[in-house]
Amino acid sequence: MALDAETTAFLALDDFEMAAWAPRRAAEQGVEPPAPALPGVIDNLVLLRSQTALFVAALGEAAGETPETFQP
Repeated sequence: MALDAETTAFLALDDFEMAAWAPRRAAEQGVEPPAPALPGVIDNLVLLRSQTALFVAALGEAAGETPETFQP
């Protein structure tokens, strides 16, 4: 599955790297989470990384296909 560079880099982070990446990425986006909230933010990013990896793996070959329009 072809991923953009930012998603690929995000998925490559380990837990230790995520702790350093999160505040740096927030600053790049002009956001500064309060210090007491930062551990929770990092925990959520670790969970998001795991979910993203799961979805990417589940999509597999279908990821390159054109999405179908939902028809109820």
